Amino acid sequence: MRIRLLAVAAVAVVLTGCGQAEPAAPPPPAPEVPPAPPSSSAGGDVELGSSPTLTAIKQRKRLLVGVRADQPEFVTRDPAGGYRGFDVDIARDIARRIGLDPYTQVQFRRLPPTLLRDAVAAGNVDLLLGGTADVPQLAQIPYAVTDTERNLVVKADDPKLAEELRGMLRAATADGTWQRAHDQNLAPQGISAHP
Repeated sequence: MRIRLLAVAAVAVVLTGCGQAEPAAPPPPAPEVPPAPPSSSAGGDVELGSSPTLTAIKQRKRLLVGVRADQPEFVTRDPAGGYRGFDVDIARDIARRIGLDPYTQVQFRRLPPTLLRDAVAAGNVDLLLGGTADVPQLAQIPYAVTDTERNLVVKADDPKLAEELRGMLRAATADGTWQRAHDQNLAPQGISAHP
């Protein structure tokens, strides 16, 4: 009887153990996923590092634009210190295409005719709107043809910048930005211009 009692107890222990779940094994570690590479341009059409000037603009988060002080029909400064006009609209569009805020990350510098060449050549501005005389260290990119020729001027030692700006101006013409700037700023003054 004692053996029978031990056998029944052993069977009871075995059956009790069968109803219990074994502790779960820890889940395998999640595979490591490498982070996505950073975007090359924050909302603009220009790749960071495509030109030394564009790299500097993106790093400082500001586009420095020289405008001619002697051509108020293209740019004026209001009493509050703001800028408006055709050149201002074009500069803001360029900033937007680079990936900058066109209203807070563009700094305008009004330049008298005597300082136009030096401002660009010395790097005091990234680009000059309104043109200047040909000199070897500067490159001129047509952006508006009027009764007096108007060019966008950059340093000649950064051909990639000139190429990118030409593309931006072509895009501004294609999407109607250039025409809207003309119609709003130049047409009311009777200035006929073509991209």
